[in-house]
Amino acid sequence: MNFLKKILKLSGTGFTHGQYYESMNLALKRLNNEHTMLHYPLFVNESDSFIQAQRNLTDYCISLLDPLLNKEILEIGCGNGVQAIYIYKKFGPAIITGVDLSEANIKIAQSEKELAKTDNVHFLVDDAQNLSQVRSDSADVLLNIESAFHYPDKSAFLSEVHRVLKPGGQFLIADIISTRKKREGIMKIWGKPMVHHFWNQSRYDEEFLKSELEIKNCEDITLQVRKGWSIYRNWIPAIKRKSFFLNVAFTIFYFINARLNIYFLQKRQQYFIYVGIKPA
Repeated sequence: MNFLKKILKLSGTGFTHGQYYESMNLALKRLNNEHTMLHYPLFVNESDSFIQAQRNLTDYCISLLDPLLNKEILEIGCGNGVQAIYIYKKFGPAIITGVDLSEANIKIAQSEKELAKTDNVHFLVDDAQNLSQVRSDSADVLLNIESAFHYPDKSAFLSEVHRVLKPGGQFLIADIISTRKKREGIMKIWGKPMVHHFWNQSRYDEEFLKSELEIKNCEDITLQVRKGWSIYRNWIPAIKRKSFFLNVAFTIFYFINARLNIYFLQKRQQYFIYVGIKPA
C-alpha cells in the first residue's frame, strides 16, 4: 500500500462504518507494530501503554464473571480477534468462538490465530441479530464488548443471547450508551453512515425487563474509560515512521480520535457494563 492510499484511508475514517474499522486496524498496527484490540482503554496506571490500557478493560470485564476455565465462550462482535486470543491464553477456557459481521475483521482474526497457534479459538462471519451458525444452548459465557451500539435491532440481539446460552449461562455486554433521549443534529446525520444505534440507559432497562434474561450487575465505568483516553499523549511519541508526512498524519489521526472520544464521554455518552444470566 503506497503513501497516498494510507493517507486516504486515514482521512476517510469517519465517513462510513467499514472505513472506520479498516482505518483503525491500519493505524493501531502502525502504532504498535501489531494488531491490537479495537475497544476503548481503561485507566489503571499513568504509565500504561495503549495495549495495556485496552487489556485493562478486558481484564476488568472478565473479573465480573465467574472463572472462565474450561468453559465454552462465545464472543459476539469479536473484531479482529485479538481480544479472543488474549482471553483464551490468559483465562483458559476450553474453547472460544468469535463472531463478527465484517469479513475483513475475520480475515485478520484468522491470520492472528495462525500466528498465535491457538487451535481452540475459532472465528465466524455472522450477524449478532441472527446467529445462524451458532447452536442453541451452546455457550457457557457470552461476551459482547463495544459492538452492540452498531446493531439496528438490539432486541433481536438480546433474544439471540438468550437462545445461544446454556441454561444458567452468563453474559456480559459492555456498551457505549447515549445520555440523550434521541439522536440530535450532527449525531443523527453522522450516525447513519457509521451505523450508530445508541440506546440510552432507560431503553436498556426496559428491554432487559421484556427479555428472558436476568441482570445481576450493572456498572457505569465512564470515568475510568474517559481517564484511559486522557493519557493518549503518552502514546503518540511511539509513532515513528520513516516518512515525516506519515508521522504527522498518524499523530493527527490519534489526536482527533482521542479528543472526540473524550468529548463524547463527557457530553453525550456513557460506558455501561451489564452482567447477567439465562435463568436455568
